[in-house]
Amino acid sequence: MFTIIVILSVASLTITQELNDSQSNRTFLDYNQDEQNHEMMLTEINENRHTVFYFHKWSNFIVWGILVDIGLLANRYGIFLKQRLNLHSIIMGLCVLPTMIADILMSLIWNPPQFHGKEHLAYWHAPIGFAFLGLMGLQSIGGLILKLCIENKKTQKTIKIQQLFHIYIGYFMYLIGKVECGLGFYEVYNYYVEDGRWNLIGFWITYVLIFFWRVFLEFFYQNGTLFSIIFKSKEEQQCQPKTIQDALFVQHVLQNDFQSIQREYKDQMWFIFNNEIINLTGFVHPGGQYIWEKTKGREISRFIYGGQGLEDGSCPPFKHSDKAIQMIKQNTIGRINNINFIIQNNSILQYNTNLWKLITINQISDKVSYFGFNNEFRKISSQLTNYNQFGRYYQLKVHSNSQVPIRQYTCILSMAPENVQYRKYLLNLIDTQLQNKEWVDHFHLQPKYLNELPLIIKKYDSKNGFSQYIHQNQYEQYEIMGPYGPSLSLPNKGKIVIICGGTGILPFLDLLDFLLQSIIYQIVEKKYGKQIADILNPFECQFHTNLHITLIFAAANKSELIGSNIYFPLLHFQKQLSQQCFKMILKLKEWTENVCCVNERFNKVFFQKHIGFVSQYDKFYICGPPQMNQTIPTILNGLGVQEQDIHFV
Repeated sequence: MFTIIVILSVASLTITQELNDSQSNRTFLDYNQDEQNHEMMLTEINENRHTVFYFHKWSNFIVWGILVDIGLLANRYGIFLKQRLNLHSIIMGLCVLPTMIADILMSLIWNPPQFHGKEHLAYWHAPIGFAFLGLMGLQSIGGLILKLCIENKKTQKTIKIQQLFHIYIGYFMYLIGKVECGLGFYEVYNYYVEDGRWNLIGFWITYVLIFFWRVFLEFFYQNGTLFSIIFKSKEEQQCQPKTIQDALFVQHVLQNDFQSIQREYKDQMWFIFNNEIINLTGFVHPGGQYIWEKTKGREISRFIYGGQGLEDGSCPPFKHSDKAIQMIKQNTIGRINNINFIIQNNSILQYNTNLWKLITINQISDKVSYFGFNNEFRKISSQLTNYNQFGRYYQLKVHSNSQVPIRQYTCILSMAPENVQYRKYLLNLIDTQLQNKEWVDHFHLQPKYLNELPLIIKKYDSKNGFSQYIHQNQYEQYEIMGPYGPSLSLPNKGKIVIICGGTGILPFLDLLDFLLQSIIYQIVEKKYGKQIADILNPFECQFHTNLHITLIFAAANKSELIGSNIYFPLLHFQKQLSQQCFKMILKLKEWTENVCCVNERFNKVFFQKHIGFVSQYDKFYICGPPQMNQTIPTILNGLGVQEQDIHFV
């Protein structure tokens, strides 16, 4: 930094000295040769005494005319750069330091040359300059503090306020610096010299250029030209591992080897965005580095599109720009396995087959409805076949209205009309007809495909929100992409706990339905043998499992018990097995028969009482309203559950 300052200073002094010498020489052309030489020697001595003045003049012109814009550009458009904050800090330091040195020297050594300009402007230029000097010092200290806060891995709740102060004060200083350049020049320009008029014209040309050149860059940035130029060269490298370490890391992710990732790659800032594995190691999050820490290793589309803020409330929902999404995608190092449950219905690829028409809206409760989407070119598989497929989501976008935000929802196959009907038939079969082996000859198989893509969506009172829009716009087209994201990463055996509230039960209904079918399969196998049981399993699902699920479900009333025709029969039929695999604790004010109902607050005592020692469980899954997502992890941490064993869904 010091070297660069010295170079800039020397360059400024050289330019000013040459300009001054040329003007001084022209001033004494009318003298005789001896007097001219004598006067030139005196002038040279006098001009050397004005070095501080010229350093002040030209260093401030270079700094606040050119260099400050580069510093702002580094921060404004530095979304591409891993060292954005450091680069911005260094450049702005190069602006501040020579300015402070020049102003201090001018205060200590006031010996300027004779002015022939608008000297009365000194009454404005000097006091503004000294006030500017003090503000610059405060802004530098504030910027340093802000940088340390952003890079801190601990939660920084006031960082947004700090950023706004720093940004607005910075732009105010930017404008004042430009204005001060103009005032200073008008104060000292020499209009008596023959070239004075042209100096003024040259100044105006330069002044306009240094004041507005950033406007042109801003225009290219806003309309996407700057991004397209930068990303065009990187397009071929997208989705490819950059290093051998990246390639090995991708393999660990694809193999769900998260223990090795936590051990060998604990410093890697990696994420999953839709189906892409993103490596943002080295990038500093503008909202604070703690955001990386709280989302590391997770699927982040809900945060990127503004559907949800951090669960602990430290960062509210924020919709990221298209440019930020482009930057994220440019750091893709691999893709997760895309298991598609939607099959092309036509060998000929149709135009935009991701467009689905909303055909069915069936109200479930006051604010929750079932939605069925149809696409004549697509078929939807009716059944998931193993535990590695649960937990993925679909991304919905209104086709005709770009102002409505993009949202992500889990497709709930078990709640499709065909599967609801099949489940009723299956439960009735086990309850009443299983004693008679003749049921085998008349057994109705589960349909292979569904007529509609089923989603269940709760209506929220958010202005211009997606949930409000879709509740009011039946028969409209929606662009549906997916399935995206990783699975729930369920263990092959052991115990898990699911803690959910309200519609937070939805992402787990297919899993519970799968467990119900597994229990029925095992009952039939035990009574009639594997060959007969396989009739109930035409899709070759991996029904046998050693996984035990404890479901803690909080609901305001019985109308919120979505999927009760899945988990209530589950409790009933598992009693026919030698070893139970499901436990349910229902937090509900209304008493429900044959279910463990409680009306207690979720606290440390509650979990100690109902789940016992936390060390016996492999994972804890949480999905509920913001208050639940914020408080439950703290309680579990207090009981000894490790951060890596808590998963938000």
